[in-house]
Formats: sequence, C-alpha cells, structure tokens
Amino acid sequence: MIVFYLAYTLAFIDRIIIAFLVGPIRADFAITDFQFSLISGLAFAVFYATLGIPIARLADTRNRRNIIAAGIGLWSLMTALCGMTANYWQLFLARLGVGVGEATLSPAAISMIADYFPKDKRALPINIYSAGVQGGAGLANILGGMIVGYTMAGGGQDLALIGTLKPWQMAFIMVGLPGLLVAALMFTVREPVRREKRGQDSNVSFSDTLRYLRRYWVVYSTLIVGAALSSLASYGTFSWVPALFERRYEWSSARIGLSFGLITLILGTTGLVLSGLIANALIRAGRPAPYNKLMIATLCCAIPASALLVSVYNPIWTLSCLAVMIFFLSAPIGLVQVALQAITPNEMRAQVIAIYLFTVTIFGVATGPSAVAAVTDFYFNNDVAVGSSIAIVATTAVILSAVILSAGIPAYRRKVEIEQM
Repeated sequence: MIVFYLAYTLAFIDRIIIAFLVGPIRADFAITDFQFSLISGLAFAVFYATLGIPIARLADTRNRRNIIAAGIGLWSLMTALCGMTANYWQLFLARLGVGVGEATLSPAAISMIADYFPKDKRALPINIYSAGVQGGAGLANILGGMIVGYTMAGGGQDLALIGTLKPWQMAFIMVGLPGLLVAALMFTVREPVRREKRGQDSNVSFSDTLRYLRRYWVVYSTLIVGAALSSLASYGTFSWVPALFERRYEWSSARIGLSFGLITLILGTTGLVLSGLIANALIRAGRPAPYNKLMIATLCCAIPASALLVSVYNPIWTLSCLAVMIFFLSAPIGLVQVALQAITPNEMRAQVIAIYLFTVTIFGVATGPSAVAAVTDFYFNNDVAVGSSIAIVATTAVILSAVILSAGIPAYRRKVEIEQM
C-alpha cells in the first residue's frame, strides 16, 4: 500500500505540475488561457482515457505489477521530456506521453488492492490509495511552488548534450526523473492471487464487460457519471488555484504552493481516510450499500464553499473556501471505486475501473480546466476573474453530481442484494 500510494502521489505531481508554469509557458509560446488548458488537460487526457481500457484488459489477465512498473517509468521520462520541448505542439505531444504512462496505474492497482483485502475491509485501503491524489496535489503545490520559484530565480541552465534550458523546462526535468526510482520500487510488490472470480475462464473480453454494464446500466451509469462530475469540480479547481492567487492577490508560486499544498495534503488526505473509515464502520453495522449516500452527503457540504468563491476577495477567506471544498470533494474519489469493486466480478474489475477513469478523464481532466478557462476567456474576458470561473464551474458540477448519484441509490441497493445471494 505504501508503494501504491507513492506511485499515485508521483502520478498526480507529474500531472499537475504544469499548473505552476502557466505564466512562463504562456509568455514563451504566446498563447491564451484556453490554449494552455488544452496542454494541461486535453493533451494529457486523450491517451490517458483511450489507452486506459486496452491496458486494463491486459491487467485483468496479465501481471499487474509489471504493467504498473513499466507505466511509471514511461510517464516519468515523458514528464522530463516536457522540459526539453521548444514549441507548443512538442509540449502537447509530450503531455500525451504522460497520459499513456499514467493510464497503466489505477485500473491495475485497484484490482490488486481488491485481491489483497476482503470486501468488508476494502474501503479504507482503496481510499488510502486514492489519497495519493491529494498527496500528489499537495506535494505538487508545495514542491512545485518551491521548484518553480528556484528554477525561475536561477535563470537558464546549461545541460550537457541538451543545451540551454529555460527555468520552466528545468522544473519539468526535476519533477520527472525521480519517478524512475519509484518504478524500480514497484518490483518489490507481490502480485496477489485473483479472488471472487465468477468462472474458470479469466479471459473476459471488453465486449463481455460492456454487455455486463448494459445489463446493469442504471447503477453503473449513475455511479460513474455522478462521480465524474465531482471530478470536474476538483480538476477545474486544482488547475487554476495557482493562477488565481498570482493574478488576484499577487502571491508568488512558492507562497501559494505551500499554503494550498498543505491544505490539500492534510485536509484532502483526512477526508479520504475518514470517509473510508466511516464506510467500513457502516458496512460492519449492517449497512450493505453506504457509498452513494456518503458521497452525496459530502458533495452537499462542498456546495456553499464553492459558491462563495464568486464573492470572496480576501486571500485567507479564499483559502478557507478552498479548504472546505478539498475536504469534502476528496471523499467521492475513493468511495466510487470501492462501490464499483463491490458489485463487479474479478474478471472485469480493471476494465470497469478503466471505463470509470475514461469518463473521469473526459469530464474532469479534459473538461474541468478548459471549462474554467472558457468562462474566464469568453464570459468574463478578464484573467483576474478566474476565481469566479472556478466557482461557477465547480458549483454547477457538484450539484449535478449529487442529483445523479441520488437517482442511482435504488439500483445500487438492488445490485448489492444480487451480489449477496
């Protein structure tokens, strides 16, 4: 679990470090917020989403540990390669490569964790793994702000065989290369025995998985789409917080990175771990399907804080609103994956998680940052209004998420009853 957590933390650091480089990249490539969002969101999302499903197909039949190790090595090298790009499209392609590598991680890791732990104890370890999102985001903010501050202050650097690199390019290299150590560490993890299989044939095709999902389309669609909408709020917020504080309050990257990073690391992780503990306690108390209601409750608690960002113009109050959002929006990240594992046969677990991640990627990673940028560019037409854009996008997404998850509660309860027969 420690290695899994480190891997997911590293993945998220490499994924969102680019948020601290909005200013220098925009200046060097002469692009708008919306064009930048295509690099930070869409470029990563394209292959992360589309290749996640065939990779998950391999994870349902092959050695999952080795797949993850190869992926970590690939995305780490591609993150470093982002630092060697010289124009917009080279950076776009390098971000595509980061997405390819990261597509290997969660489907295989969640499948392995489900085989390590029995049903009544899975919520906590899966939420701990999912806390890598918050750990990665927190460390990306803390270390990212420091690294960006350090590299930007130091000017260009001359590297042998590469040449002179700009400060923002050095930031990518410093963040990417340490991932190779985590890739090596993954080989210390044991591949678990596959449990809870429905039959002797483990070769379940993707079409078989789709037929299974169509059979229970209400429960799966409400879970996956509902959780994906909450991720839109999270990714849209994460991607633009550094720019918000730089533009509205003139904070340095290091200052906002430390403040927002600590909030994300501490409160985000606490929210995930606490929700996992509560879910396990509810299951032991005889509540067979608590996940939907827990997710809905936390989403409702996040709505007031996200809406207030429209009218808050003080940095401390802005951080307070973000802290509440981070704490409550963290819970669905892990709970939805626990819920999916509880109702899905072993032979197709990785594929179902990949389909979930595909949807999350489209709604969250690709759409979230671009939705905020689009509101800023095309509605407000004012870079300083990015805080109001975050509020509008996040609040709308969270409300829709809670409504859709509520609609799926009866179907999920029936599915759990079928699994227990």
